[in-house]
Amino acid sequence: MLVTDIDPDPAGCPTFDLSDLEPAELDQLAKTIGGSVVLIVPVPSIGSSNSHIDICDDLIEASWVAECIATVAASVTAREDYDRTAYRTRYLLSVKEPRPGFGLVIRKCATLFAREDEEFGEGGIYRYDAVRGEVLDYEDELHRRTCRVPEILESYYANLVGGAYSEFRSEAPERYADDLARHPERRVEFWKSAFSGRLGTACYTSCDSWLIPADIEPDTLFEATHQKYRTEEFLEGQILTIANASYAVADGVMMHFPMSLYFKSRVCASFAVLEHGESWPSESFDWSDASFTHSPYWHMRRSGLPEIMRAPDPRDAACLVDSNGSLVIINDGKFRHILYDTKLLPPGDVASLHSTLMDTSELIATGMGGSPAVTCDWATLTDELFEQLCYDVILAHPRFDPDTIRKHGKSRSRDGGRDIEVFDMPRHTGGIRRKWIFQCKLVRGGGSLSATKVLDIGDMLDHYGVGGFGVMTSAPIDATLYDKLDSVCDRRGVEKLTFSVLELERALARNPVLKDRYFGADGVDPTAGASS
Repeated sequence: MLVTDIDPDPAGCPTFDLSDLEPAELDQLAKTIGGSVVLIVPVPSIGSSNSHIDICDDLIEASWVAECIATVAASVTAREDYDRTAYRTRYLLSVKEPRPGFGLVIRKCATLFAREDEEFGEGGIYRYDAVRGEVLDYEDELHRRTCRVPEILESYYANLVGGAYSEFRSEAPERYADDLARHPERRVEFWKSAFSGRLGTACYTSCDSWLIPADIEPDTLFEATHQKYRTEEFLEGQILTIANASYAVADGVMMHFPMSLYFKSRVCASFAVLEHGESWPSESFDWSDASFTHSPYWHMRRSGLPEIMRAPDPRDAACLVDSNGSLVIINDGKFRHILYDTKLLPPGDVASLHSTLMDTSELIATGMGGSPAVTCDWATLTDELFEQLCYDVILAHPRFDPDTIRKHGKSRSRDGGRDIEVFDMPRHTGGIRRKWIFQCKLVRGGGSLSATKVLDIGDMLDHYGVGGFGVMTSAPIDATLYDKLDSVCDRRGVEKLTFSVLELERALARNPVLKDRYFGADGVDPTAGASS
């Protein structure tokens, strides 16, 4: 079907649905040479099937289609799209400059989605069984291929390793065993990323992390995978382990460190070294020089050897921390471990940790001390301006998708408790976007924001079906509200995020342009001189 009632491509290119092509439309599409065209590739099982095996089957077909088309075009890019009219997920392939051979590939792809043989001029025919066989061969040979359109294949791997394998254990145990024997990194829920070709070297990923060689800059990964993070905005940090918990500590920022995820990444790194033949099997798991490692026995034996025979000292890990508390990067000298499963510590936990440490790091005291080098006169803001400030803080936050943010009405309007609504950025290609709702509370005078001032949270969460809830306020947050958020959100599996005056002023200190917009430069009222 030639799609005319929707415009999935902003450039206005002709758009064709490969699962619904009339013969005349197929002939028209097959004759395309040069220019640009958008192809809709269906993934019908997403949203309609509970089986990850079914989803993987659809995704591998979509990936095969994209790779075939990429061989007869100057470039092909893919993005996941949700058709709200048909309630279905599909991929949009933007194809630039189709070349000779494009028509034959399109007919073969149309045969796959039609589920029947395709006949065309002069006795030519594509048989569905043969085309389906090509898809299965493509799946078997993935580990030997370089992917041109990695977005779809990465989603396939995420569903395979993160879901289908649990089904294979009972439904196809031989396939499961063979896959893990061929790809041991999948035992720790990692896979060799489909973006490896784009990055120029073997890289590995899981649903919560990335593992890349140390000579690859993180920004290269972020740009290749369309993430908003940039290392120039990160802080140098340290890893602290105390009282059976691990933390990443930087200037004014304290967050959980996902040590178990780091361990998995270390295991994956050992498999990566083994795969590339850089180490004997007996040495691939020798972590004597690993970061965060000290063995008194090993150190004693090492000191007794001549210097020329000594193994290297344990590597010092370089740590970078996202100032918003959503990402940690560890560089151990050989690999960069990019870990997402973390968040900022709430003030109560920071206080508990400081009590435990007593007289240790000044970094922890900085984390307790509130916002660095900035104090704002919140009394100069109206309710409407405060909501706009909160909107801008979320807009700049790398965790959230700026294209999805919406501010509901004027301040104190009947918005159902939704001052700001936004979707977060998925952690990986094919990941689930979660809807967040933020309430903005400008508190005048002294005092804190208590639970009595934030009402009906549970009913609002249930009504709008959100995955995250946040409160932003110009005052300290009372313990009663923290307790209420813990109870209401944790019971529903809803993630929570709070911006008290400390977090807001810290965010403004990191963004002086935003601070000056609402509070003026060097204490100058930005509204001074305005006429009514």
